[in-house]
Amino acid sequence: MKLAYLVAIIVAIFGLIACTEKQNSKAVDVKANEVSTLNGTEPDNQLKTDIEKFSYIVGGDVGLQFFQSQTSIDMDAFTLGMQDTLNNKRPKLSKKEAEKAVKKYYEEQQKKAAEFQEKATVIAEKNFKAGQEFLTKNAKKDGVITKDSGLQYKIIIPGSGASPNSNSDVLVHYKGTYIDGREFDASSQHDGAKAVKINLSQVIPGWTEALQLMKEGAKWEIYLPPNIAYGEAGSMPTIEPMTTLIFEVELEQVIAE
Repeated sequence: MKLAYLVAIIVAIFGLIACTEKQNSKAVDVKANEVSTLNGTEPDNQLKTDIEKFSYIVGGDVGLQFFQSQTSIDMDAFTLGMQDTLNNKRPKLSKKEAEKAVKKYYEEQQKKAAEFQEKATVIAEKNFKAGQEFLTKNAKKDGVITKDSGLQYKIIIPGSGASPNSNSDVLVHYKGTYIDGREFDASSQHDGAKAVKINLSQVIPGWTEALQLMKEGAKWEIYLPPNIAYGEAGSMPTIEPMTTLIFEVELEQVIAE
């Protein structure tokens, strides 16, 4: 097996594990808006020439890939390997030694992925059972309406304004809790008392469905089974796989297109 192929597999495995374990934890928006620089700082003024700037960008791009995939790198060895290659020096490891090292690393990550998946399955089954029990009892409560998708909602304030469509921008106040009452997210955490602007095509399915049923000025409590929330993947570390969620949502405004 070629070394380059093995390296590509390892990076892919790392990326899969990283995406499963540490997805974006913002509860409402399921699409990342931007990627920040690796260390959050601007390059200093030592980067004067075009080649210095280009080299810095390439290094940052490679570093970001390792960071996002949680790939552990020994910087001294990494730099040495880069220098030897650029200077056309003989590699410190033979082809056989390199393939053996990469294969071992790959096997360790396969094992890690399998162990994580086993744990995730147990957690998912527990969360799904607890959620189903909650939703079954909740459906029998006064004022709770259940839709075919599994969405449940209770109208606190009906509202009287316009309703959004599936692609509308809206301003909302919200609070998200688990079925045990613990809060995991709220609009107040992001911009104080101000409403949060979201687009209904970029949120979890339960939000898209529920918000289209609401009118401006409405305040609802919505209950989302995992199939219209974050499903089997969850949104770690905040949302575990197959978690049922509760949101208190106030639709302040439908923004005109």
